[in-house]
Amino acid sequence: MTGKSTKKAAAKTSASKTSASKKTASKATVSKKTASKASESKKTAAKKTASKTSASKKAASKKSASKASASKTASKSASKASASKTASNSSAPKKASKKSEPVLLSGGNPQIAKGDGDAAVQAYIEAMPGWKREVGRRLDALVVRAVPEVRKAVRWNSPFYGVEEAGWFLGVHCFTKYVKLAFFRGASLRPPPPVGSKDPETRYFHLHEGDALDEARLIAWFRQAATLPGGPPIAASKPADAAKASPSKRVESTKPTKAAKASPRGKAPRAAEADDGGASGRIDRLIAGLGDWRGERLAEIRALIREVDPEVVEEWKWMGTPVWSHQGIIALANAHKDKVKLTFSNGAQLADPKSVFNAGLDGNKWRAIDLHRGDRIDRSGLKGLLRAAIEYNIANRGPKSRGSRASAK
Repeated sequence: MTGKSTKKAAAKTSASKTSASKKTASKATVSKKTASKASESKKTAAKKTASKTSASKKAASKKSASKASASKTASKSASKASASKTASNSSAPKKASKKSEPVLLSGGNPQIAKGDGDAAVQAYIEAMPGWKREVGRRLDALVVRAVPEVRKAVRWNSPFYGVEEAGWFLGVHCFTKYVKLAFFRGASLRPPPPVGSKDPETRYFHLHEGDALDEARLIAWFRQAATLPGGPPIAASKPADAAKASPSKRVESTKPTKAAKASPRGKAPRAAEADDGGASGRIDRLIAGLGDWRGERLAEIRALIREVDPEVVEEWKWMGTPVWSHQGIIALANAHKDKVKLTFSNGAQLADPKSVFNAGLDGNKWRAIDLHRGDRIDRSGLKGLLRAAIEYNIANRGPKSRGSRASAK
């Protein structure tokens, strides 16, 4: 019995151990399951965390992309603004070019810098406004056709045309309603231009819009004018404005002083009485300034004129031309590079038995004497011409001059 009990007890003990082992295994299984569930929970949490992180990264990425897009948009806007500024800057030279265009003065006359030669005149013509530009081109072409050796320049905002021997003979100027042609020796042209001037020698011709150019008449005038000596000298290089100031306005004369106005006759003072010498003083300075044989010839000519007519009136015209008058112009003198020219305004009407005249012999009004270096003056013949010129002026009652009376020195 004892043995059976022992076996039963051992069997119970073994069964108990087996049961405990099973329970332990079961617990281990449960523990494994719990661990598995914990692992899965961790994995799930990790996945959720990763998902959240991914979502966060995506959101951040989207924000970053949005910011980048905004930055690009701003960059494009800045680029456009820069392009706009560049375009604005590129348009600035155009504005500057507009400012550099010739200024039109009163009456629409172009303001052109002083210059010599064809280029200066062409610049003036191209700046003439409207219909006047074509008129300027045609006039310029006609002058060149009529006088191929013509000299050109722009002085005082006006084109001037001339020849070395005779000086400037034509000036052009724009006004609001017409283009003015100023012929400085227009009174000697045949027929003379129709519009008069304060100066008896100057005549004007006006061209209005739509006027037909009488080319034959203009060419005839240009050719005649180029042969008439005594125009504003080219060497002076400062002829006055052909339209704004007629030659009469350029005459330098001595106005009566208070003492002269108080005298019974109210005559202009003699040169010695003038404040600055007037026209006579200018002629003195011209002779002294030449400083060579030309000055000596001018002084000799002047002395002969004063000897023949002590009451002769001396004038200073056309920016540098000595003129001697007695009831009209007797003669005028110009110093050229290689000669001194003495021109008689009515020389064609004077008897010249000694053939003193040697220039301008084909003209219908003027005659001249050209004196080169070494030439001697025919004093007797010149005196005869001076007396004849004075007698002609008195007989024809030419306009009285307003210069300064010469006085013996």
